[in-house]
Amino acid sequence: MTSKIRSLATMAILMLPLWMCAQHIKPLRPTILGIAHIGLYTDDMANTAAFFTDYLGFGEPYYLRREGKPTVMFIKINDRQYVEFVEDTGQRKVKYRHTAFQTGDIEAMRVYLRTQGLTVPDEVSDTGLGFKYFLTTDFNGHEVEFLEYTDKGLLAEHMGENMPDTRISEVMSHVGWCCPDAARDMAFYGYLLGFDEFWRGGANPAKTSWIKMYLPESTDYIELMLYDHELSVSELGSLNHMNLDVNDVNATKQLLDTRKLPEGCTGAGQQRKGINGFGQTNTYLKDKTRVEVMTKVPLGGAPSASTWGVPQRIAHE
Repeated sequence: MTSKIRSLATMAILMLPLWMCAQHIKPLRPTILGIAHIGLYTDDMANTAAFFTDYLGFGEPYYLRREGKPTVMFIKINDRQYVEFVEDTGQRKVKYRHTAFQTGDIEAMRVYLRTQGLTVPDEVSDTGLGFKYFLTTDFNGHEVEFLEYTDKGLLAEHMGENMPDTRISEVMSHVGWCCPDAARDMAFYGYLLGFDEFWRGGANPAKTSWIKMYLPESTDYIELMLYDHELSVSELGSLNHMNLDVNDVNATKQLLDTRKLPEGCTGAGQQRKGINGFGQTNTYLKDKTRVEVMTKVPLGGAPSASTWGVPQRIAHE
């Protein structure tokens, strides 16, 4: 008996370091499969709907209504990507709400972020629309949504539908937002979530104004829009943006020139070559929110090299 006790005690002592190490092993990060949607505010739901349907050629929106009035609107880009508009009743200066990322396991993502010290809800929410989700905030204070699609609900019921040939693009390749401190966003999206930086640059090579990062399990990417001064409404609308990929910007502009542009909106301009080497133009909603239209591949075949200027940064209070 004594020898058995000694053997068990010895095994316990030997296994103790392994148990202690196990307590400090971080759980594996769940997959992040793509950008699901960009969330924006709008103070003119009808005008915004007309911009996306009549001008950009997307299908009829899906609505959530309160007392018969639409309060939330979904514009479908493809089966896994939407633009989500919420009625702005407060005349907000900033129309950007959040970016939503699709994950393969929403509950595992919630637990993972909690173990990393983030504030997350005690349970995920089920919208009944076709996805489960929760909200948190990044290290710059921006709202971030994670969601997992389900096989029931409004969006699930219309899989494969409402994607007309009239739409100018089939994919939203990236979303960009105002970033006051690149180090904070790099820590959140890079270190914590595994996003991978692949390009940075700016109009002035001595300053970094844009940082692009691929999602870990996707070719979708985010664009951090750096700044170093208080931004006007038009600057906010330009930096906070979504992008639509096309094969040919010039051909897309010619098509858009034949369509009706809603009152107050700004139509596509002439193609220009961006600092990154891609052809692009911009269109703007009535509230000055930018919808970028960009070629899928760089003009000339190769993207421009990164430049490594000092990242723009606004002083924190």
